[in-house]
Amino acid sequence: MDENTKWLIKEIDQLSSRQNDYEKRALLTSLKKVVFEQQKRIEQAQGELDGRLWDHNNW
Repeated sequence: MDENTKWLIKEIDQLSSRQNDYEKRALLTSLKKVVFEQQKRIEQAQGELDGRLWDHNNW
């Protein structure tokens, strides 16, 4: 996980812990899930790109 994502997750956690309103906490929890999913997809895309670049059959 890169530094920006770690920072964003930390900020979301801090905001969520300060919220008393259920809807706002739920929104922040959902946002955190989206950030994790986005990071997972970025890592998968990077892995796919690396795999395609190193595929000697396409050289």
